[in-house]
Amino acid sequence: MGKPQFNPVRDLVSGAIMAATSVPQLIAYAETVGYAGYRGLATAGPTLMAWGFTTGGPFMNSGVTSITALMAKSDLNGEAYMAEHGEEAYVELVAAYSMYVGIASIFLAVVGFGKLASYVPKSVRTGFKWGCALGVLVSALPNGLFNSGSKEVKALVAEDNIFGGFVAFLKSNIPQASGAVNVTGLIYGLTHPQEWAIVPTIMFVVGTWFVMNGKKLLPKFLPPGTEVILATAFATLYSMNFEYSGGIVGDIPVMDPDAGIAIPGTGLKIPIEVLDYQKVLDAPVAERMGGWPALVITSLLFAGVNFLSIMGIAS
Repeated sequence: MGKPQFNPVRDLVSGAIMAATSVPQLIAYAETVGYAGYRGLATAGPTLMAWGFTTGGPFMNSGVTSITALMAKSDLNGEAYMAEHGEEAYVELVAAYSMYVGIASIFLAVVGFGKLASYVPKSVRTGFKWGCALGVLVSALPNGLFNSGSKEVKALVAEDNIFGGFVAFLKSNIPQASGAVNVTGLIYGLTHPQEWAIVPTIMFVVGTWFVMNGKKLLPKFLPPGTEVILATAFATLYSMNFEYSGGIVGDIPVMDPDAGIAIPGTGLKIPIEVLDYQKVLDAPVAERMGGWPALVITSLLFAGVNFLSIMGIAS
Protein backbone atom coordinates (compact mmCIF):
# COMPACT_ATOMS: atom_id res chain seq x y z
CA MET A 1 0.00 0.00 0.00
CA GLY A 2 2.92 2.33 0.54
CA LYS A 3 3.24 5.19 2.98
CA PRO A 4 -0.14 6.86 3.69
CA GLN A 5 -0.49 10.40 2.39
CA PHE A 6 -0.21 13.06 5.09
CA ASN A 7 -3.53 14.73 5.86
CA PRO A 8 -3.36 16.99 8.94
CA VAL A 9 -7.12 17.06 9.66
CA ARG A 10 -7.64 13.33 9.19
CA ASP A 11 -4.48 12.44 11.07
CA LEU A 12 -5.31 14.72 14.02
CA VAL A 13 -8.84 13.32 14.26
CA SER A 14 -7.63 9.72 14.08
CA GLY A 15 -4.91 10.45 16.65
CA ALA A 16 -7.40 12.02 19.04
CA ILE A 17 -9.77 9.06 18.68
CA MET A 18 -6.93 6.59 19.17
CA ALA A 19 -5.83 8.45 22.31
CA ALA A 20 -9.40 8.53 23.68
CA THR A 21 -10.06 4.85 23.03
CA SER A 22 -6.76 4.03 24.72
CA VAL A 23 -7.78 5.63 28.03
CA PRO A 24 -9.69 2.63 29.46
CA GLN A 25 -7.00 0.27 28.18
CA LEU A 26 -4.16 2.24 29.75
CA ILE A 27 -5.96 2.38 33.09
CA ALA A 28 -6.79 -1.32 32.97
CA TYR A 29 -3.24 -2.37 32.04
CA ALA A 30 -1.71 -0.29 34.83
CA GLU A 31 -4.06 -1.85 37.35
CA THR A 32 -3.31 -5.28 35.87
CA VAL A 33 0.39 -4.75 36.54
CA GLY A 34 -0.58 -3.92 40.11
CA TYR A 35 -0.35 -0.17 40.64
CA ALA A 36 -2.64 2.86 40.37
CA GLY A 37 -4.54 3.21 37.11
CA TYR A 38 -3.56 6.84 36.54
CA ARG A 39 0.05 5.77 36.02
CA GLY A 40 -0.98 4.18 32.73
CA LEU A 41 -2.18 7.55 31.52
CA ALA A 42 0.92 9.35 32.80
CA THR A 43 3.33 7.18 30.82
CA ALA A 44 1.46 6.68 27.55
CA GLY A 45 2.14 9.84 25.54
CA PRO A 46 5.97 10.02 25.59
CA THR A 47 6.38 6.29 24.89
CA LEU A 48 4.02 6.37 21.91
CA MET A 49 5.81 9.46 20.57
CA ALA A 50 9.13 7.67 20.92
CA TRP A 51 7.69 4.67 19.07
CA GLY A 52 6.48 6.92 16.24
CA PHE A 53 9.85 8.60 15.79
CA THR A 54 11.92 5.41 15.89
CA THR A 55 9.92 2.86 13.86
CA GLY A 56 9.45 2.51 10.14
CA GLY A 57 5.95 1.01 10.17
CA PRO A 58 3.37 3.81 9.69
CA PHE A 59 0.39 1.50 10.14
CA MET A 60 0.88 0.27 13.69
CA ASN A 61 1.67 1.46 17.17
CA SER A 62 2.09 -0.89 20.06
CA GLY A 63 2.42 -0.63 23.79
CA VAL A 64 1.89 -2.81 26.80
CA THR A 65 -0.57 -5.63 26.30
CA SER A 66 -2.80 -7.36 28.79
CA ILE A 67 -0.80 -10.58 28.70
CA THR A 68 2.54 -8.83 29.31
CA ALA A 69 1.00 -6.82 32.15
CA LEU A 70 -0.15 -10.05 33.77
CA MET A 71 3.25 -11.66 33.21
CA ALA A 72 5.10 -8.74 34.81
CA LYS A 73 2.93 -8.87 37.91
CA SER A 74 3.33 -12.65 38.16
CA ASP A 75 7.10 -12.69 37.51
CA LEU A 76 7.73 -10.02 40.14
CA ASN A 77 5.11 -11.26 42.61
CA GLY A 78 3.84 -7.71 42.51
CA GLU A 79 1.18 -7.82 45.21
CA ALA A 80 3.56 -9.10 47.86
CA TYR A 81 6.34 -6.67 46.88
CA MET A 82 4.05 -3.62 46.91
CA ALA A 83 2.53 -4.64 50.24
CA GLU A 84 6.03 -4.82 51.74
CA HIS A 85 7.78 -1.87 50.05
CA GLY A 86 5.04 0.47 48.79
CA GLU A 87 3.88 1.55 45.33
CA GLU A 88 6.78 3.85 44.48
CA ALA A 89 9.32 1.07 45.04
CA TYR A 90 7.17 -1.30 42.98
CA VAL A 91 7.08 1.22 40.11
CA GLU A 92 10.88 1.29 40.14
CA LEU A 93 10.97 -2.51 40.16
CA VAL A 94 8.64 -2.74 37.15
CA ALA A 95 10.67 -0.06 35.36
CA ALA A 96 13.88 -2.04 35.95
CA TYR A 97 12.29 -5.25 34.69
CA SER A 98 10.97 -3.41 31.62
CA MET A 99 14.49 -2.17 30.93
CA TYR A 100 15.95 -5.68 31.03
CA VAL A 101 13.14 -7.00 28.83
CA GLY A 102 13.93 -4.18 26.39
CA ILE A 103 17.59 -5.20 26.31
CA ALA A 104 16.51 -8.81 25.73
CA SER A 105 14.23 -7.65 22.89
CA ILE A 106 17.12 -5.86 21.18
CA PHE A 107 19.26 -8.98 21.55
CA LEU A 108 16.56 -11.19 20.00
CA ALA A 109 16.19 -8.75 17.12
CA VAL A 110 19.94 -8.76 16.46
CA VAL A 111 20.18 -12.57 16.40
CA GLY A 112 17.22 -12.87 14.02
CA PHE A 113 14.37 -13.94 16.28
CA GLY A 114 11.93 -12.24 13.94
CA LYS A 115 12.83 -14.64 11.12
CA LEU A 116 12.38 -17.61 13.45
CA ALA A 117 9.01 -16.31 14.63
CA SER A 118 7.82 -16.03 11.03
CA TYR A 119 7.81 -19.84 10.85
CA VAL A 120 5.41 -20.21 13.79
CA PRO A 121 2.44 -22.32 12.57
CA LYS A 122 -0.87 -20.55 12.24
CA SER A 123 -2.48 -22.93 14.73
CA VAL A 124 0.07 -21.90 17.36
CA ARG A 125 -0.60 -18.20 16.73
CA THR A 126 -4.32 -18.87 17.03
CA GLY A 127 -3.80 -20.77 20.27
CA PHE A 128 -1.66 -17.92 21.58
CA LYS A 129 -4.51 -15.47 20.94
CA TRP A 130 -7.00 -17.71 22.75
CA GLY A 131 -4.55 -18.05 25.64
CA CYS A 132 -4.20 -14.28 25.82
CA ALA A 133 -7.98 -13.90 25.77
CA LEU A 134 -8.36 -16.35 28.64
CA GLY A 135 -5.69 -14.52 30.62
CA VAL A 136 -7.51 -11.23 30.11
CA LEU A 137 -10.83 -12.80 31.10
CA VAL A 138 -9.38 -14.23 34.31
CA SER A 139 -7.93 -10.84 35.21
CA ALA A 140 -10.88 -8.65 34.19
CA LEU A 141 -13.93 -10.63 35.27
CA PRO A 142 -13.57 -10.12 39.07
CA ASN A 143 -13.37 -6.35 38.56
CA GLY A 144 -16.51 -6.48 36.43
CA LEU A 145 -18.65 -8.57 38.76
CA PHE A 146 -17.50 -7.69 42.30
CA ASN A 147 -17.31 -4.35 44.10
CA SER A 148 -13.73 -4.85 45.28
CA GLY A 149 -12.54 -6.92 42.32
CA SER A 150 -9.94 -9.65 42.70
CA LYS A 151 -9.33 -8.85 46.39
CA GLU A 152 -12.96 -9.66 47.19
CA VAL A 153 -12.82 -12.87 45.11
CA LYS A 154 -9.67 -14.03 46.91
CA ALA A 155 -11.31 -13.41 50.28
CA LEU A 156 -14.46 -15.31 49.27
CA VAL A 157 -12.44 -18.21 47.86
CA ALA A 158 -10.42 -18.44 51.08
CA GLU A 159 -13.66 -18.68 53.12
CA ASP A 160 -15.05 -21.47 50.92
CA ASN A 161 -14.20 -24.99 52.11
CA ILE A 162 -13.87 -26.57 48.64
CA PHE A 163 -12.33 -23.74 46.63
CA GLY A 164 -10.27 -22.45 49.54
CA GLY A 165 -8.94 -25.93 50.29
CA PHE A 166 -7.94 -26.44 46.66
CA VAL A 167 -6.12 -23.09 46.51
CA ALA A 168 -4.33 -23.84 49.79
CA PHE A 169 -3.23 -27.20 48.36
CA LEU A 170 -1.85 -25.54 45.22
CA LYS A 171 0.03 -22.87 47.15
CA SER A 172 1.56 -25.44 49.50
CA ASN A 173 2.48 -28.13 46.97
CA ILE A 174 2.72 -26.33 43.60
CA PRO A 175 3.58 -22.68 44.35
CA GLN A 176 4.44 -22.06 40.68
CA ALA A 177 0.83 -22.76 39.65
CA SER A 178 -0.29 -19.15 40.07
CA GLY A 179 -2.36 -19.43 36.89
CA ALA A 180 -4.34 -22.34 38.36
CA VAL A 181 -5.02 -20.24 41.47
CA ASN A 182 -6.37 -17.38 39.33
CA VAL A 183 -8.52 -19.71 37.22
CA THR A 184 -9.94 -21.18 40.44
CA GLY A 185 -11.02 -17.66 41.41
CA LEU A 186 -12.62 -17.23 37.98
CA ILE A 187 -14.58 -20.48 38.35
CA TYR A 188 -15.70 -19.46 41.83
CA GLY A 189 -16.90 -16.10 40.56
CA LEU A 190 -18.87 -17.61 37.68
CA THR A 191 -20.51 -20.25 39.89
CA HIS A 192 -21.56 -17.85 42.65
CA PRO A 193 -23.73 -15.19 40.94
CA GLN A 194 -25.41 -14.44 44.28
CA GLU A 195 -22.16 -12.73 45.30
CA TRP A 196 -22.10 -10.38 42.30
CA ALA A 197 -22.56 -6.64 42.75
CA ILE A 198 -25.65 -5.63 40.75
CA VAL A 199 -24.64 -2.25 39.30
CA PRO A 200 -21.02 -3.10 38.36
CA THR A 201 -22.23 -6.36 36.77
CA ILE A 202 -24.87 -4.61 34.65
CA MET A 203 -22.34 -1.96 33.62
CA PHE A 204 -19.74 -4.64 32.80
CA VAL A 205 -22.12 -6.77 30.70
CA VAL A 206 -23.80 -3.88 28.88
CA GLY A 207 -20.49 -2.09 28.26
CA THR A 208 -18.87 -5.22 26.87
CA TRP A 209 -21.85 -5.94 24.63
CA PHE A 210 -21.94 -2.36 23.33
CA VAL A 211 -18.21 -2.27 22.55
CA MET A 212 -18.53 -5.56 20.62
CA ASN A 213 -21.69 -4.55 18.72
CA GLY A 214 -21.62 -0.76 18.68
CA LYS A 215 -20.33 -0.52 15.11
CA LYS A 216 -23.55 -2.10 13.85
CA LEU A 217 -25.77 0.24 15.88
CA LEU A 218 -24.07 3.61 15.43
CA PRO A 219 -24.26 5.77 12.27
CA LYS A 220 -21.77 4.76 9.61
CA PHE A 221 -20.16 8.21 9.42
CA LEU A 222 -18.81 7.92 12.97
CA PRO A 223 -15.16 6.81 13.06
CA PRO A 224 -14.02 3.45 14.50
CA GLY A 225 -13.56 3.60 18.27
CA THR A 226 -16.62 5.80 18.88
CA GLU A 227 -18.35 2.91 20.66
CA VAL A 228 -15.46 2.65 23.15
CA ILE A 229 -15.53 6.39 23.84
CA LEU A 230 -19.30 6.38 24.37
CA ALA A 231 -19.26 3.37 26.68
CA THR A 232 -16.48 4.92 28.76
CA ALA A 233 -18.20 8.32 28.86
CA PHE A 234 -21.59 6.97 29.96
CA ALA A 235 -20.05 4.74 32.63
CA THR A 236 -17.96 7.64 33.94
CA LEU A 237 -20.94 9.99 34.08
CA TYR A 238 -22.95 7.39 35.97
CA SER A 239 -20.18 6.87 38.55
CA MET A 240 -19.89 10.65 39.00
CA ASN A 241 -23.59 11.33 39.54
CA PHE A 242 -24.93 8.20 41.24
CA GLU A 243 -23.90 5.95 44.10
CA TYR A 244 -21.69 3.59 42.15
CA SER A 245 -20.42 0.81 44.43
CA GLY A 246 -17.62 -0.56 42.24
CA GLY A 247 -14.01 0.55 41.97
CA ILE A 248 -13.01 3.80 40.25
CA VAL A 249 -9.67 5.28 39.23
CA GLY A 250 -9.95 8.08 41.78
CA ASP A 251 -8.18 11.44 41.95
CA ILE A 252 -4.98 11.80 39.95
CA PRO A 253 -2.21 13.33 42.11
CA VAL A 254 -1.18 16.87 41.23
CA MET A 255 2.25 16.96 39.61
CA ASP A 256 5.07 19.17 40.82
CA PRO A 257 4.89 22.31 38.60
CA ASP A 258 8.68 22.34 38.32
CA ALA A 259 8.81 18.73 37.12
CA GLY A 260 8.70 17.57 33.52
CA ILE A 261 10.87 17.79 30.42
CA ALA A 262 11.36 21.30 29.04
CA ILE A 263 10.84 21.88 25.31
CA PRO A 264 13.70 24.19 24.21
CA GLY A 265 12.65 27.66 23.06
CA THR A 266 8.97 27.30 23.94
CA GLY A 267 8.77 27.69 27.70
CA LEU A 268 6.59 24.58 27.78
CA LYS A 269 7.17 21.31 29.56
CA ILE A 270 6.09 17.78 28.78
CA PRO A 271 4.23 16.90 32.01
CA ILE A 272 5.93 13.66 32.91
CA GLU A 273 7.95 12.65 35.91
CA VAL A 274 11.27 11.01 35.08
CA LEU A 275 12.41 8.24 37.42
CA ASP A 276 15.82 8.44 39.03
CA TYR A 277 17.86 6.10 36.84
CA GLN A 278 20.04 5.09 39.78
CA LYS A 279 17.00 3.88 41.71
CA VAL A 280 15.94 1.86 38.67
CA LEU A 281 19.41 0.33 38.38
CA ASP A 282 19.40 -0.45 42.11
CA ALA A 283 15.95 -2.07 42.05
CA PRO A 284 16.28 -5.67 43.31
CA VAL A 285 14.81 -7.27 40.19
CA ALA A 286 17.57 -9.89 39.91
CA GLU A 287 17.13 -10.90 43.54
CA ARG A 288 13.39 -11.06 42.93
CA MET A 289 13.95 -13.53 40.10
CA GLY A 290 16.42 -15.70 42.04
CA GLY A 291 19.66 -14.36 40.57
CA TRP A 292 21.05 -12.90 37.35
CA PRO A 293 20.91 -16.14 35.30
CA ALA A 294 17.22 -16.49 36.11
CA LEU A 295 16.63 -12.82 35.21
CA VAL A 296 18.35 -13.29 31.84
CA ILE A 297 16.28 -16.36 30.99
CA THR A 298 13.03 -14.79 32.18
CA SER A 299 13.69 -11.55 30.28
CA LEU A 300 14.39 -13.46 27.06
CA LEU A 301 11.21 -15.51 27.46
CA PHE A 302 9.23 -12.36 28.23
CA ALA A 303 10.64 -10.61 25.15
CA GLY A 304 9.76 -13.59 22.98
CA VAL A 305 6.19 -13.71 24.27
CA ASN A 306 5.87 -9.95 23.78
CA PHE A 307 7.04 -10.31 20.18
CA LEU A 308 4.43 -12.99 19.52
CA SER A 309 1.81 -10.80 21.20
CA ILE A 310 2.64 -7.91 18.87
CA MET A 311 2.43 -10.30 15.90
CA GLY A 312 -1.02 -11.33 17.08
CA ILE A 313 -2.14 -7.68 17.36
CA ALA A 314 -0.76 -6.84 13.92
CA SER A 315 -2.44 -9.83 12.28
